[in-house]
Amino acid sequence: MSQPVVLVLAGGVSSRFWPLRDKLLLPFGPRSLLERHLNSLSQLGCDRIVIVTRPDAVEDVRALASGVPGQVRVAVQHEAKGMADAVLCARPELEALGESAIYITQAHDVVEQRLHAELLDRWSRGGISGLIGAVRVRDYFPGGYLTLDGDRVTSVVEKPGAGSEPSDLVNLVAHVHGSWLALQQTLSYESAHGAGDDAYERAITSLTDTTHYEAHVYDGRWQGLKYPWHVLDVTDMLLDLWTRGVESPGADYVQREDGVFVAPDVRMFPGADIVGPALVGPGCVLGHNSLVRGSIVGTGSVVGFGCEIARSFLAGGVELHHNYVGDSVLDHDTSMGYGSTTANYRIDGRTVPSSAGGERLDTGREKLGLMLGAGAKIGVNTSTMPGVKIGAKALIGPGIRITRDVPDGERVLDEETYGRF
Repeated sequence: MSQPVVLVLAGGVSSRFWPLRDKLLLPFGPRSLLERHLNSLSQLGCDRIVIVTRPDAVEDVRALASGVPGQVRVAVQHEAKGMADAVLCARPELEALGESAIYITQAHDVVEQRLHAELLDRWSRGGISGLIGAVRVRDYFPGGYLTLDGDRVTSVVEKPGAGSEPSDLVNLVAHVHGSWLALQQTLSYESAHGAGDDAYERAITSLTDTTHYEAHVYDGRWQGLKYPWHVLDVTDMLLDLWTRGVESPGADYVQREDGVFVAPDVRMFPGADIVGPALVGPGCVLGHNSLVRGSIVGTGSVVGFGCEIARSFLAGGVELHHNYVGDSVLDHDTSMGYGSTTANYRIDGRTVPSSAGGERLDTGREKLGLMLGAGAKIGVNTSTMPGVKIGAKALIGPGIRITRDVPDGERVLDEETYGRF
């Protein structure tokens, strides 16, 4: 049996990911999450792939897809109308590839490659109409839950609420359907005859009424990328996979010791140290007495004299000068002036809150520092409090204490607005 056509959902605009940019194009080591996802599928023999993306990301996605073997087509979802609409937008590209089974995935559900391998292998053995990837959870997760009758999936219940979960299996977007055409017809009906954003889940429930779907329970590492602080969890996951040899960050990296991956042209000055797990990308400079630990330092970053980078993610082109950066995410081309510091731990020991999409959330993290948007710059001797987010191209003056989120492009020269608790 040939591999199904793969549909990769890579569209939508997430205000909850602010101040960071497109989550699927952030570079984790040598490749973005979308590149990693496509490479994994290609290695498993998937040679017919359709990627659904936003209009503003089409050129980037097409450039990336050009390096993937086989037939890779790009569909455009012009408005962020949910998962069902994304699948429906792919119809012209799917028709060009011919009627077949379809494997629906999304790259920001970060999993080990073996999930795809196990699920596709199980599908190839036949005897079922579809497979739904799932993970077991102990605590409530705000996602879709599977209802089961023995091994058979009977429905997907979206966000049932804590205490009302129909099972301990949370739906992963890793679904094989026996016919993309039958799926599209069901999606069209559900989209036209129901309210809410769960048309895709309703379509699965409808299909399971007449055909045999089973759950595929995945027991490996999994991290959804929804909020900006989830970048730290993905960083931890990938560093672990690279350290254990489950995956490789790429042939261009030298493993200097257990869990320490360094590009060949990295310049390290006397006293600089890297403590694994960690990855330091091409063209980086580690200044005198600097320390990198538990972190990814992206291409062309400068970690200057006396800096400590702990459990953090630096996207690339970041410039630091005698700073402490702990449990923080710094997007492209950002900088921190001499002596600026990220606070990452509440003095009362409580977990760190942060806001996303207009909602105040408990991140569940005891340590969480700064999330800094692309092109933002922070002046000398400024400090940021735990969980603070600063928008893209914002300018923060010297000697300021930042206690509140700063919008994109804002100039902050005193503590009047953003320095009050």
